[in-house]
Parts: sequence; C-alpha cells; structure tokens
Amino acid sequence: MRKAVIILLLFAILIIGLYYFYEFNRNDSKAVTAATTVKAESSVAVTPIPAPTPTPTPKATEPPVLKLMAVGDIMLGRSVGKRLEKTKDGYDTAFSDVSGLLNHGDIVFANIEAPITESLHSLNKEKNIILKSSPISIDALESAGFNLFSLANNHMLDYYDTGLFDTMNLLDNNGLKYSGAGKNLEDARKPAIIEKNGIRIGLLSYTDMAQYIFAGNPSISFAAETGKAGVAPRIYEYISEDISKLREQVDLVAISLHWGVEESFTVTPEQVEFAHKLLDEGADMILGHHPHQFQGIEIYKGKPILYSMGNFIFDQNDPENMETFIVEMNYEGIKLKSLEAVPVRILDKSRAVVQKEEEAAKMLEREILLSNKLETACSVQNGRLVFKLY
Repeated sequence: MRKAVIILLLFAILIIGLYYFYEFNRNDSKAVTAATTVKAESSVAVTPIPAPTPTPTPKATEPPVLKLMAVGDIMLGRSVGKRLEKTKDGYDTAFSDVSGLLNHGDIVFANIEAPITESLHSLNKEKNIILKSSPISIDALESAGFNLFSLANNHMLDYYDTGLFDTMNLLDNNGLKYSGAGKNLEDARKPAIIEKNGIRIGLLSYTDMAQYIFAGNPSISFAAETGKAGVAPRIYEYISEDISKLREQVDLVAISLHWGVEESFTVTPEQVEFAHKLLDEGADMILGHHPHQFQGIEIYKGKPILYSMGNFIFDQNDPENMETFIVEMNYEGIKLKSLEAVPVRILDKSRAVVQKEEEAAKMLEREILLSNKLETACSVQNGRLVFKLY
C-alpha cells in the first residue's frame, strides 16, 4: 500500500513538472515572437532621414556690357547734300563705308551741326555762315546706326525756331534721342536717357556762343531762356546742377560740349580744368566738338575726355579738317574697360571712309603726340589707336 502511494506521488510530480515545462516554453515563444514583431513593425514605420543637400555656391553674375561709339560734327547740307543727291544711294553714301562698324555700337553718338528743315527763313547770309540739311537725310543717319545726338551748337537756330522745332520733331518721329535744345531753358537742359543691355546712360548737352547775337531779321541769340526756345549754354552752375539731378536716374552720365578753339589742335587750360571739375562732380565722360579738328584724348581718373572729335561729315577744305576718328568705348557695368579710335577720312567732301594703317600713319602719329601732351598714352594696334586707361 505504501509503495502504491509513493508511485502516485512520483507520477503527480512528473505531471506537474511536464505542465510547468510546457507553459514555460510556450510563454517564452510568445515573447520572442512579440519582440520580433515589434522590431519588424519598428523597422517598417521609421523613415530614414536624408542627408542634407549641399547649398550650391552662387555663380558670380557677369556685369552688363555696353559699346558706345562717338563721332564729331555731322553736316549733311550745303555742298555735302548736293554731292550726295547725285549719287546712286543718295544720303546713305555718306556712311556706306562706316555703317557696318557703327552698327556694332549699342549707342552711337554725333553732334548734328545743322538744323534738319525745309524752312527758307534764315539768319542774314551775308553776315553769318548759314547751315541746314534736308529732312530726307534722316533715314541715312538712322540706317548708319546713330541713335543719340547733341543739338547744342552754334548753328541749330540758323533757321530760327522753325528750323529747331523741325529738327526735334523729325528726331522724335524716328525714335532718336537728343539733348541740348528745346522750347525753353528747362527743356534745353533736360537729359536724353537711353537704355541698352540693362545699362542706362543720360546725355546732357551744352554749347559756347549761345549768348552771341547773330544778325538776321530779327537778330537773335541762340541761348534758351524761360519762355524762349534755344540751346543750352555752357554755364558751369547749370551743368553741375543737371549732373546732380541726373546722377541717381542713370548708370552713366555723358556730357556733350560744343566748345574750344576753331581750326586748332590746342586744348586750353580752361577746358582741362572745366572737364576735370565735371568728372569730379559725377559725370563719366566728356564728348567734345566744334574745333573741326580731332584733338587729343585724355583719360582722367579712368574716365575719357574727348576734347574735340572734329568733323565726321563736312565740306571744309583744310585737309586736317577732313581727318577724324570713330571712338569706341566698351563698358562693363559702369567701368570703362577699353577705348579705341578708328582712323577715318572724309573723301569727296561727303563720305566718311575708314583708313588703313599706312594711309592713316600721319593721323595716328599726331594723335599719339596730342594725347601724350594730356598725359595719356596710346599705341597703334591693328590699324587703330588703343588707349591706356589706368
């Protein structure tokens, strides 16, 4: 009996042991499965954080560029007009040899030395040199690339207000910019503003001799006044004030001056001082004309002073009055990067023709000497003058 009890106890212990062994293994398996599931769910739910994208280094923006071409006096009347009207291509003949070069300019400047009008009422021809050009010449100017003019000179009112207003209306109707003359002094002092390639340039124009009295019916002075049409006189206070007003509106300020000693290569000390003051006031260049001869070029603090660009189209007899240059100025932003001058000669008193180096040797040599006197160096490269800027 005792033996039977012991066997039952051992059997009970075995049953209990198997039960606990089974439960232990079952719970451990659930724990492993749960842990694996959590780990798997965690790996699915977590999105990897991408590596930060490097910020690209901004590229340096290139400054805008501007090519400005400038020439001196253009007079398409008198014997010039008569000769051109006899040619096959008419007034276009005057610029046929240079228009390809000029049209490379973004801005092409000249001084219009005579009113463009059909008016017959003029100053006294016996006491004054009287000039005018035919209105049909305007197409040739535009085709050659000209788009910016000075009207401030000592011939713009040779045919009184009518000649001046005809000229202004013709330029306006053809979309060509000008300054230096107007229906009153305020109008005459207004700038011409033109924008090319994102660079805005403003032109202010003035002239000597504006206050002279010219004989006629009636006798007049050319100077514009309050309530009186005319041209802007070269008065320092006017120019200084006008530069100050214009400076904030544009990137480059150009000053056109009809001044200097006629029939001469001489630049006076007064002109040098005057030009330097204007550049110090905030102007960026001086575009000079009137002497009919191409004078020396000065680079002052990196800014060009073209004291006189001579004649570009005129019918004078002096050979030196028939020798000139096309001045090419290249800007990057507001900084002058290069200045070159292409030699040109007026042939048959009516055509501007580019000269080869050997044809222009005397002109080139003279310009080097004249510019050296103004403490500015230049040299001949590929048949043109190249100026040292700094």
